[in-house]
Amino acid sequence: MFLKKLKTFQVVAEEGNFSQAAIKLNYTQSTVSKHIQSLEEELNTKLLIRKHGNYQLTKAGHKLFQHSIIIHNELKGIVELSINQDTEVELKLQGHNYYCFEYIIPAIERLKSIYPRIHFIVRTSNNQETVNQLMKNEIDIGIVSGNLMPDSLEFYQIDKEAVGICVGEHLYQPDLTVEDYVTRYPLILDESDVYQTANIFPYLKHPIDIIDTDSDEVVHRTLMRNKFVGVVRLGRLKEEIENGTIKVIDKIVSASPVYIVTNKQSKELSYVRAFIEVLKEMTNLNKNYHVKFR
Repeated sequence: MFLKKLKTFQVVAEEGNFSQAAIKLNYTQSTVSKHIQSLEEELNTKLLIRKHGNYQLTKAGHKLFQHSIIIHNELKGIVELSINQDTEVELKLQGHNYYCFEYIIPAIERLKSIYPRIHFIVRTSNNQETVNQLMKNEIDIGIVSGNLMPDSLEFYQIDKEAVGICVGEHLYQPDLTVEDYVTRYPLILDESDVYQTANIFPYLKHPIDIIDTDSDEVVHRTLMRNKFVGVVRLGRLKEEIENGTIKVIDKIVSASPVYIVTNKQSKELSYVRAFIEVLKEMTNLNKNYHVKFR
């Protein structure tokens, strides 16, 4: 019975009113009202408030709605997977090294016990390659940063991170400017992040020596060991920045978005939707719901 009431609540949140929810669920409006009232009594909290003829979610309602999507997808996925217990489903996931261990692996850990028949495949790649493979339906879910997403993909912001110009502790001199550094030492960056060097260093009077790579890990290790200046997303260097082994000499972007992305073919799979909802909940940046809150 609780699951029925939870489903009623979810549809009311999506529709914004009881009458439309009743039509969609094939219930009477009084049944919808009773379900919501009973759910609020069980949870001892207000989930919906009426405003301008529609219902809005309270703070508790927002949280329950997030969980209701996960629960619904998990139950649907269990039914799908139980149809043929001998079939193992593959879920292909991809992103930068840092995104794999920061986001993908923790989400897998949470879902593994719920979806025991899923074989998770995790691959590392740069942003552009991940987007390309999503568009070709070669992977199911990707984690990418910046603003590379075409309209044909479905994406949700899960985090944000700064982009900075950095040097290793062995190269750092507090009296040097950014221009001093990049005119004395080569600049290494992850080409896949499509940084526009002209925008990063508009004040430079002379060309600089730029080394393009296809890996943020290469930039990271180079800063630690060699005499280079690097442009990199700072979330990947959090530990080194905190302990002082890498110094940030300038910030280019203060809040570049990080997205979880899927394609049209994969987004209808229940376990893909469950993975997305779990990751959104874990990162606590649930700004893009499948529902408009009025």
